[in-house]
Amino acid sequence: MKKTLFLFLLLFASLILPAREMILPMALAPLQGNLLQMSTWDFSQQWIAGDKAKTTICVYGDSLLAETYDGRRFWYDIIGDSLLYSGEEDRLTSISLDKPVYISSVPLSHGANNGSPVFSACGKGGGRQFSVSEFGSLEFASSAQPGVLILAPGDTISNVLAVRELRDITAYPTDDSLATTHLIAETYRWYDSDGLASLLPLAVQRSVYIGTSVSLDSNPATSMAFLPERVGFDRRRQDDDGDINSHQANADAVEAALNAAVVTCDGRKVTVRVTMPQSELHLTVDIMDAAGRLYLHEDAFSSGTTDEMTLDCTSLRQGQYIVATGVEDIAVAPKKELIIIR
Repeated sequence: MKKTLFLFLLLFASLILPAREMILPMALAPLQGNLLQMSTWDFSQQWIAGDKAKTTICVYGDSLLAETYDGRRFWYDIIGDSLLYSGEEDRLTSISLDKPVYISSVPLSHGANNGSPVFSACGKGGGRQFSVSEFGSLEFASSAQPGVLILAPGDTISNVLAVRELRDITAYPTDDSLATTHLIAETYRWYDSDGLASLLPLAVQRSVYIGTSVSLDSNPATSMAFLPERVGFDRRRQDDDGDINSHQANADAVEAALNAAVVTCDGRKVTVRVTMPQSELHLTVDIMDAAGRLYLHEDAFSSGTTDEMTLDCTSLRQGQYIVATGVEDIAVAPKKELIIIR
């Protein structure tokens, strides 16, 4: 009953309540280091990433906030002057906390720290096919002093607050306690004076680590920063300037090529071999667990012949994973295949 009511409230909020929205469509290489100790955060020298991901933040009325990152939505309750984390979902997974966990007061303030409260959660994973339980803690901290955010050359914002949300999670399917996943999700957000009360950030950076701890030397499994689009945002691009949408690929041919893709797992290396019907299609390979949590991502542009993409899985724990091979900007579902990392 509780889960049904929770989902109904989310649906009601998304359809009925007026929303304030911030869309951050520009994906960049992340900043490094202890960002809360910095006084200047300069994104003007960061490379533009080529995975076409984005972050969208919506505030529904005065009671609910949703942040969507690459198809996964995180829900936060706004109760009075408090902000609480309550759950998350994507097309494969739905997780809600047994009790929402306190993050911070609203409006946000410099030097805030929530003391790392613990939480438990449960839901459905694997396309809602099996139950999943989570246990973890959520640490929230903000910079002690205001700083300067540089979005692009000539685009500088002063008196900015940086906040860090660190979510430490142990998750496992309830019918297979051996398939345990431990990860740490680190999210930085930057707010100007208006954003402190509205909860709409100027920029967001999200990193996911596999393991039980994070240090300045840790390498994340995925990491990306998200900024608003800016006129004259001049930097080298990792991908071509050509528009992928100009390629009018035959969707049936692309779907057939994906279905014929061959996935091999050799020790701790996973290789995907696929032959696309034409060149310059944006291929993607994602490795996730059964709950839909993304661990590794690789992309490339097709050559028009057989392409081979190899992912190093040495950072992954033993267990079952799903390899999803897809093509960006083509209305074709990715091919998914189960693998076992030993």
